[in-house]
This record gives sequence, C-alpha cells and structure tokens, in this order.
Amino acid sequence: MPVGVRAHQWMTVPAAKRVLVIAHNLTTVTRLMDVLSVFDSDFRVQVVVSWSGTDPFTLGLDDFMRRLGVVTIPWEQALRTEFDLAIAASHHGGGLTEINAPVAIMSHGIGYTKYSPGNRKSEIGNRKSVNGQRQTFGLSPQWLLYDGQPIAEALVFSHPEQVARLERDVPEAAHTAVIAGDPCYDRMLASLGLRRHYRRLLGADDRKVVTVSSTWSDGSLLGSWPELLRSLLAELPIDEYQVVAFAHPNAWAAHGPWQIRTWLADCLRAGLVLVPPAEGWRAALIAADVVVGDHGATTTYAAAIGRPVLLAAFPDDDVVAESAVGLLGRLAGRLDRRRPLRAQLDRAVSVPEVRDLVTAVPGESTRLLRALFYRLMGLSEPPTEPVTARISDSGLTARPAPTAVSAHVTLDIPNGQATMVRYPAEIQPAAGTHLMVHIGHPQRTLRANADILGTDHEDPTDLLAAHPGCAMVATPDGTLTTRDGRHIDVGNPDYAPVIQAWLDSGEPLPTTITVNGTPVHPSSSASGNSPSSR
Repeated sequence: MPVGVRAHQWMTVPAAKRVLVIAHNLTTVTRLMDVLSVFDSDFRVQVVVSWSGTDPFTLGLDDFMRRLGVVTIPWEQALRTEFDLAIAASHHGGGLTEINAPVAIMSHGIGYTKYSPGNRKSEIGNRKSVNGQRQTFGLSPQWLLYDGQPIAEALVFSHPEQVARLERDVPEAAHTAVIAGDPCYDRMLASLGLRRHYRRLLGADDRKVVTVSSTWSDGSLLGSWPELLRSLLAELPIDEYQVVAFAHPNAWAAHGPWQIRTWLADCLRAGLVLVPPAEGWRAALIAADVVVGDHGATTTYAAAIGRPVLLAAFPDDDVVAESAVGLLGRLAGRLDRRRPLRAQLDRAVSVPEVRDLVTAVPGESTRLLRALFYRLMGLSEPPTEPVTARISDSGLTARPAPTAVSAHVTLDIPNGQATMVRYPAEIQPAAGTHLMVHIGHPQRTLRANADILGTDHEDPTDLLAAHPGCAMVATPDGTLTTRDGRHIDVGNPDYAPVIQAWLDSGEPLPTTITVNGTPVHPSSSASGNSPSSR
C-alpha cells in the first residue's frame, strides 16, 4: 500500500499520479520535506518514500518517517513500481538509473559547493578527477551521466552560477537544468518575523544568542575544534549570552545521539542548548545575534539572512570558489582561537554579498518547483496559489539553567547596588566567587565546595546539616534558607549569591537591592530550626 499490485482494492482515494521521494539519509529527506508542499491540497497525487539503504548515514531515518506519518516502501518495491515522478536530493548511493519514472534531482545543500573528497560510490563507480582537475561533488559526469546520457530529466538549481558550471563541466546534461530557487532559503525568509518567538523559546530574553553551526567530517568545526563550545561557555557570562549549537545530521548518524550528548554533557549542564538534527537549526539561525560556523551550508544560510558570521573552520581547498560558500570563505571573518573569543564575537559583521549567490529567484521556489513537477507528471497545476510553510519551532527548547554557577558579586552597600557576573562553574571555576551548585549535580567535589546548594525537593535544613561547608540552600520559588535558620524570600534563586555576599559583609539586608539594574526585595523571617542549633 498504496502502490502495490492490489492496492486499488484497499485505497480510499484513487490518486491519479504517484510520486516517489528518494530519501537516502536524514539530510536529504529534510530538504525534500521543504518541497513537498507543492502537492498541498491535491487529491490527485499520492506520495511515498523509499531509500536504497546504501548510504552510511541512515540512522534515525525510520523514526523520522514514522513521526511524519509518511508512507514508506521497501527499495525493492520502489524499483518494481512505475511512478509518475521521482524526486531526489542526492546523487549518492546509486539506484537512480533503475527508477521507473522521470527523475528530478535537487541539491541537498546550498547549491554544489564542495569538491569530491574521495572514493564514494556513484552511479557508474568510483569518482576520479578528469585531466587532473578536481570534480565538484554532485556536479560532474560521474554523478550526472549514465552511458553518456543524463540520469535526470531535470536538474534543479537555485542560481545561474551553478548552471554555468554545469554547462562547463557536463555539457551533455546542460539541457536538463532548471532554475527553481532555494526552498529552504525561501522558508527562512518567510519566517524572519518569528525571530522574537524563536528567541523566547530559547529563553534568550535580552541576552545575545550565539549559534554554533557545524557540518560533518574532520574538517568541520566540530571535527577540527571540538573544544570551542566549552571555550565559549567558559568565556561568555550566562546572564548576557545564550549559546546554541547544532551539528550536521551525518555527525549524529555516524556517532549516535547518545555519543554526541555524552561528549557535550558538561556543556549541556552548563546551559548549552543542543538542537536535534532534523529540525530547529533554521530557527536557531534566525534567532541568532551572531553565528559561528564553517563551510557547511547552514553558515552560508545564516549570512544570507543577514546574521553576522565568524568562521571557526574552513578548509578552503575543499570548497568550490565560485559558489556561495566559496564567497563566504573569502569575505567572512575567521575566529582566532589564540585570542579572547568574546571580543571577536561582539565585533562580528554580516556578509550581505553572499545573499545574491544563494538564489536568483528569492521567494519563488515553491511556484517554480510546482510548475516543474506537474509538467514532468503531465498533470495540470491546481488552481490555488502554492504555499510556503514557515519554519517550525520544533527542536527549540528553553535554556536549561546551569547546575553549577560561579558568581562574582560586587557590592555598593551604601547605595544598595550589586553587580553579579555568573559563569558555569563546571567549565569555568573562578576564584573569589560564590559557588552555587544544584544538589543533583553529578560531581561530588562541586557539591561539597558549594556555598549555596539548590534543591527541588530535599528539605533545606537536612541539606545544611549534611553539608557543613554550605551556607545557604535555595529552592525554585526563590526561598533561601541560611545556616542560622533564617528564611529569605527573593523570588528567584538566581539572586542567592548576592544575598550571601551581603550577609558575608555583616551588613543588614536592605528592603531593596538593585542587582544588575533589577530591583530585588528580600524579605526575611526566622524559623528557629537551624542546623547549628540541632
């Protein structure tokens, strides 16, 4: 079902045309999901998905399809079935020449931007250079021709620059080129107005959002500078910056989600928002104040929507110079690991020139793709206007509070002023600060050295009795219990280091303390049930 030999006996809606979507891996299928809105509200078209299983990065593909509710069929059945159209977003993995349908091939990135890195299986075998010239991945005879003839009825491009390279490198396929824009970029353009919404979901408020983007391979940001996330979290105060990160789905598939999260476990405890592989990365780019990235398509998309960009990794020799990514590499600033990171982030600038190479027809991709697909199917287009879906907020989560915080507090007691700068203590232990640690933190030494313990459920007096070095316990409602039995209500446990610093000064608590410009009104009561009296 719904394309089997006897499927007509069981189907409810007898669709006139059948479309096969060739998924390959999670990266390609997310790109293909951008274009399937062209079939919106058309009862005449039935879409099914299949993949050959030869791609090395298929982990998570079954679960993703199950969540979408898309019908999938075995690859063997797909090869035996006649379709009216097949859509692919990758040449990798083979099998396209065996499909019984007109084939349309799209780029699964931001055009064709990288040179072929090695011996990977193409339609006719291993890719090799021609006359000593390096071949562009997906845009060379080895990928596009079979027995000298084009594999696809239509090769979809976003810009004439890409077509010019096709005409130069594979003239036999030049007649199949169709400029139909970039549906991913168009969806981002349509979603720019949701920036505040995405930032609220990240818990960013008035803080700067630093979005870190990594493609896959050892030349990527994550592959060549894996410690960057820790360095950013150590250097950026948690009340002024929110660090968000995502990695290419191939990195998740190659290493496994458990491994990725385990490698970044201390960063997650320090407040890092890690976006899952399938969705959320585009919203994170829209929400960003600055993007740190590499030669992956996502960094170029960030530049194209006007975000300041810094490159933390960029293997220039692997990138096609004429492409949008190549232009980004020439124009964007490079992040220097030998210098303080914060100052570099704050000085990052946008690279608007990249936008003009991403697409020649901004906002028009859905219209142009629908015209192409319906022409290939021999079907009239629906009378309704094609739709462009805005970017889902799926994958964005509110900022997890760091579970161990080093807070440096400066007091101006006569004026009731306090300045507090906080860093994640697990990553940036700082001398001369107040250490606040949640009782659930897995590192015993941090818990034992804490001036302030945070708790969700435990009794504060019991915690104070069990931790003789702790001076105060904070609960989520902002109630602070001191060792001498006082209960101080400040409304937010984040202010606990300021209250402890004030108590350490020996001065009585005022009715109002201004913390980083925000008035805080501590109210105090005594319980007479202090651990010291027990």
